[in-house]
Amino acid sequence: MSTGFYGTILPAQITPNDVDIYYNYVSERNSDNVNESVFTKLDSNILSNVFYENQEDANDNLVEGLYNLKLPLEYFGQKGFYTVYIKPKEVKMVISDVGNLSGYENVRGIIIDSNMVTDEAMRSKLLSNGGAVGYRIVYYDDNGERLGYYRVITSNNRCEPIISTNATSNSKAYSYRYNDSASFVFLTVTPSLAPSFKSSATPFIGKPAQKIAMVNTMFEPVMLDIEMVDHDADTISNMLEGSQVRDLENGLITTFNENNQIYHQAEVFTLKENGRPIYEVSNKRTDNIDLTQTITDKI
Repeated sequence: MSTGFYGTILPAQITPNDVDIYYNYVSERNSDNVNESVFTKLDSNILSNVFYENQEDANDNLVEGLYNLKLPLEYFGQKGFYTVYIKPKEVKMVISDVGNLSGYENVRGIIIDSNMVTDEAMRSKLLSNGGAVGYRIVYYDDNGERLGYYRVITSNNRCEPIISTNATSNSKAYSYRYNDSASFVFLTVTPSLAPSFKSSATPFIGKPAQKIAMVNTMFEPVMLDIEMVDHDADTISNMLEGSQVRDLENGLITTFNENNQIYHQAEVFTLKENGRPIYEVSNKRTDNIDLTQTITDKI
């Protein structure tokens, strides 16, 4: 008998276009490094999907929710501590208008001009009817500070403005109707309707010219703590368990790896004082390695 876990949460199927990746490096862990905790953004292409061998259907071999993360040496080549932060991608844009859907005055929405969206992947989702459903809208105030609430997109459709003129004030008012050839996008969000017990409490969904950010909700942010070191378990094992040759004639101790290749070489000598041995010194060789030292011809 086996036991398992059951639930309704599907593993995310994301691509590099869906994530923002940042990293920070410090050479050692101490309180002085707190001021160095400035993160740098990385190219999200260092994240890639994982596939498995599927002989029955080669087009359905994606391991959902599992990804490879490459660590380029140009960023992760130093010994020390790295913090990698992977979060849902944010795309900043500006609200063109907040208006009603023509013929449905109770349907309010946010209007985005797709031509003003610089991120191509996000623009493609907006122009694809229903492609941005589930995305989160984060708002900024007039000072550029992030506000503490958000709205969730429930629909997105291409639209065009309809202009109506007030005969008494000669002022123009806009409503919007769906048009799959238009460049504007009508976003409905939740919550957007006033509660039944207080019809005057219409939720704020944004205002024209307000800065917002659109964020996908495919996964929760992930933080990785990575330590780059000079030695791993294998290299330490070489020094502890690796075969050695001690050349008594020239004072060399040569350590070999599992393939009988030279891994470490040190010159051993004794320091004396008044003819009396005081210290035994083991000096690691780095440049002048004696390659004639082998173990195969001594076994």
